[in-house]
Amino acid sequence: MGDVSLFSRRDFLKGLGVLSAANLALWAGGCESCLQQIQTQIQNRPTRKNIQTLWAANPSDPIITTYKAAVAAMKALPSSNPISWEAQAQIHNNSCKHHNWLWLPWHRAYLLYFERICRKVTGDDSFALPYWNWNTHPAVPDPFWDTSSSLYDPNRAVTQSDQADASYIGTSVLQNILNEPNFELFASSPPTSSDVHDDPDGIQGMLEATPHNNIHEFVGCPGGDMCSFISPRDPVFYTHHCMLDCMWAHWNNDLNNPNTNDSSWTNFSITDFVDENGNAVTVSVATTVLFPILTYQYEPCSLMGAQAGQVKRLEGKALEQFLRTGAPSKLEFGPRFEIRKAITAQVGKPATIAIKVDPGALATALGGGPHTRLVLTVADVEVPEKRDFFVRVFVNKPDASGETSIEDPHYAGSFGFFFDEAAMKSHSGAAAMPGRPRTGFLVDVTPMLQKLNQAGSLSSKEVQVSLVPAPQPHREATGEPLTLGRLELAVARF
Repeated sequence: MGDVSLFSRRDFLKGLGVLSAANLALWAGGCESCLQQIQTQIQNRPTRKNIQTLWAANPSDPIITTYKAAVAAMKALPSSNPISWEAQAQIHNNSCKHHNWLWLPWHRAYLLYFERICRKVTGDDSFALPYWNWNTHPAVPDPFWDTSSSLYDPNRAVTQSDQADASYIGTSVLQNILNEPNFELFASSPPTSSDVHDDPDGIQGMLEATPHNNIHEFVGCPGGDMCSFISPRDPVFYTHHCMLDCMWAHWNNDLNNPNTNDSSWTNFSITDFVDENGNAVTVSVATTVLFPILTYQYEPCSLMGAQAGQVKRLEGKALEQFLRTGAPSKLEFGPRFEIRKAITAQVGKPATIAIKVDPGALATALGGGPHTRLVLTVADVEVPEKRDFFVRVFVNKPDASGETSIEDPHYAGSFGFFFDEAAMKSHSGAAAMPGRPRTGFLVDVTPMLQKLNQAGSLSSKEVQVSLVPAPQPHREATGEPLTLGRLELAVARF
């Protein structure tokens, strides 16, 4: 954490809404010994740890035991109780934010207040939610498979031995996401309408589209709890989102990547949650960026790529100021090279589309520095009904298939689908949505195109994009269609 005394009284107060009212009162009273107490509380804030590692060392680890007890206690409460298991799941079902840049802060606040409820119902004030590191353990962790445990959910589409695909949780894939310098490409784009609950037309960035969506699919689709917006009925949900939250914290705090400073993001108020006493709370997005340095911390859970060793980690006041300030993140697109037509691929039948490009613009972008990116937009994508497959993306490799290695230099990334049409139609603005919902995805292909260019295998006049639908592990999905209406390669600056 560093020297927390560097936090100013006024600014520190702005971030203290997540601490206890008693501590706030003590702080406001100007008590110097109380200041030390709060500083100590922050320095000793609970640590979120890897649940599989805990289990391997001791299946009765106190964190696992408390999580089981908390879930059991919440399930025993009537659904009318706002801190009950079902009431907490319904918050996500009715109010979740997805497919835009609010999904990260919204779920961070969700995890925080859920964690506080777990402490309340168990009396364990030291409890911190564990996380599921799907990179080091691609299977659903062992604590979730004991049928006598409150952590067991029978509504899953996987077995204990099934493993998530490296296309979306492999080391090189996650390193590419963590090396992304732009917030919108990392975290998703601004909302496309005033209905920010699930933003069916939203354009998803790489963290949401790749590990977030695909792990939901892997565990739950089709038909399981994790496949829908009622996904928090499965206790694995919270550990999945803790891993995503840890990646965001790592991207900010260790790699010095700024969040957006757009006021529509920083000033957005989240009003969907209750505290451990069932009282409604309001928290701003600007406050959520401070949670990992004020109220909890992670043991290392993300990948420390080459970039991490080259970045001097900020501490204390410098880190707090960096998180509060953010930076411009708006992507200015141009030149743009696109194909506007119906494009269809199927599981087992990939599609390759050639996009004509301007050689000069492509060459300039490849040497344009970290604030110039080459972005592939896959747009007007019809959300499939079963969502038991994901899509792998290759460039200039027309023979790509579901078996092509992700270490192939032509591999650009993947995206999956996390939608709940029933829930979306019940939200304001979505009921009149014609036909099947459509969405879009951003894939930063800059590093991959730079490598191809250095190897002399990049054509200067066209770029071939191959979309390869692949079944989730141990799913059939044969013939499942992928349909989209626009494919664009563009130079983006921020």
